[in-house]
Amino acid sequence: MQTALRSIAGRHWIVALAALKCFTTGMVLVGLPMKLQRLGWTDWEMGLFWATNSATYSVVCVTYSLSLERMPLRRMMLASCLVAATAMVGLATTDVRWALFALIALLRAGEAFYWPSLMAWIGESDEKHVVGDLSAFNCAWTVAMTAGFVLGGVVEARWVGLSLFAVVGLNVGLGLLIPFAHIRGRLSSTATAVSPPTTAILPRRFLAAGWVAAGLVTLSVSVPGAIFVKLNADLGYGPSDFGVFFGLRGGVQAFVFLALGVFQGWRYRRWPLVGCLVFCALGSALLTVAGAKGLLALAFMLLGVGMGLGYSLGFYYSVHGRRQPKRNAGFFETVIGSQTIVGGPLGGWLAGSFGRRAPYAVLAVVAGLAAVGQWVLLRRAAERLREIRGSRPEGDGL
Repeated sequence: MQTALRSIAGRHWIVALAALKCFTTGMVLVGLPMKLQRLGWTDWEMGLFWATNSATYSVVCVTYSLSLERMPLRRMMLASCLVAATAMVGLATTDVRWALFALIALLRAGEAFYWPSLMAWIGESDEKHVVGDLSAFNCAWTVAMTAGFVLGGVVEARWVGLSLFAVVGLNVGLGLLIPFAHIRGRLSSTATAVSPPTTAILPRRFLAAGWVAAGLVTLSVSVPGAIFVKLNADLGYGPSDFGVFFGLRGGVQAFVFLALGVFQGWRYRRWPLVGCLVFCALGSALLTVAGAKGLLALAFMLLGVGMGLGYSLGFYYSVHGRRQPKRNAGFFETVIGSQTIVGGPLGGWLAGSFGRRAPYAVLAVVAGLAAVGQWVLLRRAAERLREIRGSRPEGDGL
């Protein structure tokens, strides 16, 4: 019991810093699409808006990642919150198109300092704590974003535009907490030495495969995040339904994150890197044909499973092995953030040119083909791990 309490105490700041920030993100991802819908923006304009959001984030992320090893992480997170609060004031008050594009770029430039900093900080955890810390981080941000989705939908349904103003205050409050934050670092404990990777080449292969999986599952959820509000309205559903759909996805995603923290047999296995893409292919295929609430809910839940697996794998392989984990964490976040650069505009163009369902059909095909590709490309790595572990092929889970 005491060990469990110490473990929770060592992670409470991870939970708080991830949860508070992602709660604001969840509210923004409901409040902003609803505002753009009220302003009469087209699918293409919405896709381009979210592409600007993602492009800014990715460019700043990759630039910042190159200097992460020597940056004051806590100060950068504080600065990020202040920039986000400033940008949100403008996003909540203006209806001018060019200003909204500029402000979303400012918001995401600020957030590009927050998440790589927090993830690099977590990457300093002791080797024996890293999986648990990643699970706590992933569960925290997912549950908080789910709550943000649901509450944002409820608030928008009753008080139009209020959710965006609430995000201003939440970012200011988070900024006030950051100076007091402390995360148990690798250097704070001498009880456990860092274990070397199994071989030099296998972590690199799984790192690459993890980034591919994380990127494609993020693409599968970012496209509906950018344009599903249009299909939601076409089907006669309101803001609260929109929030519930995304909330269900987040709830399932959180459950997967929690399960991966408890059952750790997925590390350096081939099936999770394939399975996450299969789930996303199924979810996207269902969005192509579903109209009933229950089927749409199931589609988002399948996407939640895929996102939970893919994101966890990419994050874990980025910080595991101790070869420039801070830089890898920054590059991983760049991979995640880059998906709507193509996904947003392409999804908007496909929806405008071929129908609102077309983007999801394309995503289903891409994810399915990628699953086959991952299985084939990791086959040699799986065989090599069998040799290293000396276990039977049928019993190693690969």
